[in-house]
Order: sequence, then C-alpha cells, then structure tokens
Amino acid sequence: MISRLSAFAALFAVITTASLAYAANVQQQQRAAANCEPTPVVQLERVMVTASRANLDL
Repeated sequence: MISRLSAFAALFAVITTASLAYAANVQQQQRAAANCEPTPVVQLERVMVTASRANLDL
C-alpha cells in the first residue's frame, strides 16, 4: 500500500505540474499575441450573378 505521505506528495506533484504547464501556456499566448502584427484584410468587390445554373442531367 502507498502511505498517506506518498499519496499527498504524488498529488502535489501532479497539481504543481499542471499549474506550471497552464501558467507557461498562458504566458506564451500573451507574448505571441503582443508580438504578432495585424493581418491585412483584403476586401473584394461585390459580384452579381446573372445566369442560372445549367441543368446537368446526364
């Protein structure tokens, strides 16, 4: 059997690892968002469709 002390140590290790991984991920996302340049937006002209679809029964 595993002792209570070992169980608490394992639980602490799991929680600490998850917390550090989450904190590192959030910090990396904030840095990436601050460093990226805005993407240019290209707006195309409106297109008016004047023909109907051809009947393609083969």
